[in-house]
Amino acid sequence: MSTIIEAKVCDYDRDFTGCVLGTSERNGYHDSDFYATVWDEEQGCVRTIDDGTTRAYAPSKYHRADATEEVVAKARAWWNREVGPKMAYSVLMGRRAFIDVGCEVEVVKGRKVAKGTKGEVVWKGRDSFRPNSYRIGLRLLDGTRVYTSMDNVMKLGVTPPSEADLEEWIKSNNPY
Repeated sequence: MSTIIEAKVCDYDRDFTGCVLGTSERNGYHDSDFYATVWDEEQGCVRTIDDGTTRAYAPSKYHRADATEEVVAKARAWWNREVGPKMAYSVLMGRRAFIDVGCEVEVVKGRKVAKGTKGEVVWKGRDSFRPNSYRIGLRLLDGTRVYTSMDNVMKLGVTPPSEADLEEWIKSNNPY
């Protein structure tokens, strides 16, 4: 009994004419790679495909967006259903949990300040040993001050975003 195995079709061999939502290019030191963001009808999602390169003879097939209104509507609906809700929740919670001077926080990790310590942020500045990090000064309930990395604390009183906030963010940030 023989089994027929179908060869996997490369994205470059498929035709996405009428489904291209956008194009981009990534320039390297010697070569450039070309990409197309397309609506893939077979998979029912938006994908970014390799569209060509200057490393070998593989010219770009899609030079501009040519998606029809129907395809754009499918991409918009897919994003609203699959990507938007997760991204909206993450972005809105990140904004709500942003720590600045005046916020009430609790220490949740670290070794120099006891976990569970609560206080008000009275100072915030760059960490001189880790340039992409911040340190904060906390005024504790007894009036003393302690300093720790901002990575070690969590803001108190953060409420999750409402359904209306999520829907508004999704509606205003859909790229399609």
